[in-house]
Amino acid sequence: MKIIKTYSYALSEDSLEKDIDKFIRNAKNGDYQRDYYCGQEGLKTIKAYFRMIEEEFKKQNYDVAAACYKKLMFLLLQSENNYFDYEDIVGKLNFEKFIANYFACLHRICNVEELFNEYAEYLKVKDGYGFEADKAILEGLSEDDGQKFISMAEKEAENVKEGDYGKYDLIYFLLELAKAKKDRAKYNALCEKYEKLLDEEGLTEEFDSEEGGE
Repeated sequence: MKIIKTYSYALSEDSLEKDIDKFIRNAKNGDYQRDYYCGQEGLKTIKAYFRMIEEEFKKQNYDVAAACYKKLMFLLLQSENNYFDYEDIVGKLNFEKFIANYFACLHRICNVEELFNEYAEYLKVKDGYGFEADKAILEGLSEDDGQKFISMAEKEAENVKEGDYGKYDLIYFLLELAKAKKDRAKYNALCEKYEKLLDEEGLTEEFDSEEGGE
């Protein structure tokens, strides 16, 4: 027979958001710097928070869920500081689901301008991680709002500079959109405009290769 230890978590503050704020302050103060070697309490707490946030999401408390998802996800996605001393703490969590839920919340509480601003902020913090959200965002928008979102992406892409790796996804999003619409002229124009920035040869040929594979 095995003895299985279980953990029960309860908030120490009067709201989930305030509790997460306190956890983030403690993390930034170094409380979980050697988490892997000290029982992984930080990681266990993070997992418990995400379970609680998902419950708020299921209850349709979208404002609360969105705020809490953002605080916790952005803490873990940022690359300037490793507050938990894991090689890849994000890889230990179901971030695909968290991101999908986060943007599902934003769809319900934001207008299209606010949604795009949140998306742009997410791109900046996610940097090298490959979690894409743009297609899911478009699918949840009306045709008019979808066009507004695309226009804002095109405008923001104009400001992307070398080294803004997270925001390179804006350009790839526009390229994929042109491919999906089979708009060769638009695709080639984007390639000509951004190929040097992306430092990726053969982008133009990718349009033909995908057509040939269909």
